[in-house]
Amino acid sequence: MRAAVVTDFSQPPVLGEFAEPEPADGEVVVDVRAAAVSNLVRLVAAGKHYSSAARPPMVAGVDGVGRLPDGSLVYVPGVRSPWGTIAERAAVSRAAIRPVPQGLSAVQAAAVVNAAFASWLPLTRILEPGATPTVLVIGATGAAGTVAVPIAKHLGAKRVVAVGREGDALRRTVERGADEVVPIDDGLEGALERIGSDGVDVVLDFLWGETAARALPVLARTAPNPQHRIDWVNLGALGGVHVPLDSMLLRMSDLHVWGSGAGAYSHERRRDMVDAALDLAAKDVIAVEVQERALDDVAATWSDRGRLVYVP
Repeated sequence: MRAAVVTDFSQPPVLGEFAEPEPADGEVVVDVRAAAVSNLVRLVAAGKHYSSAARPPMVAGVDGVGRLPDGSLVYVPGVRSPWGTIAERAAVSRAAIRPVPQGLSAVQAAAVVNAAFASWLPLTRILEPGATPTVLVIGATGAAGTVAVPIAKHLGAKRVVAVGREGDALRRTVERGADEVVPIDDGLEGALERIGSDGVDVVLDFLWGETAARALPVLARTAPNPQHRIDWVNLGALGGVHVPLDSMLLRMSDLHVWGSGAGAYSHERRRDMVDAALDLAAKDVIAVEVQERALDDVAATWSDRGRLVYVP
């Protein structure tokens, strides 16, 4: 079958022929209709993730949308290595697949689930029923950050502040529910001093690195009182993997810094999250701006910007 084949971890995948998927007990072969390229997909394809194959060759792609033999569309949460989802076909667990709601395109369904994972899982873990927190989204212009804004609102946030690079993408977060936007480049600390004094309850941080190093001490020091809890959730490291953290900040405030990944949640919680994300996408509560690409062009387009979705 045709597939995006990783032949060298240091090089982009290339279009090639790969062995047909071999279904194990409880699995079914689907015709892949769409598969998105998230940061996770890129890490796996580069051999930099714990789930990467020991060595190439392997097929790129972690999740996607496929068509069952009966014609129905389903979301595919993952496949066994060395196979991947950026291919013509994939063997998937019948127990793991989830139905795609009618009216939701395969391309949007493939793009939105991974993006929604990042914010949905930690927010549903943190927030008590009836809570109305203030949520700060750092890195709100990427696919996952854009989706985090309406998800926070949907889950009960009374106020959502979107932090990101100045531009149209940041301003468009208002259309999805952001109450305020804050550019990273200019005046970040001053804006956070004002916002922090009113109380920020949850920070969804997709950047880490320099931005977190600037923002962490400001929010910790300007909290309404030392007992005001701040859950700072690291969800990515697009701005760098290291942040200097003054231990005094942890002693002077109720600051909780932790990370969130899919491995920290049960299969049942991840399944429920997929259903919720697909439902919200079908209702246009959440959406990802995608760049649709043909599988045949994978080598030439792998480095394109934006949330790529490959279609066989």
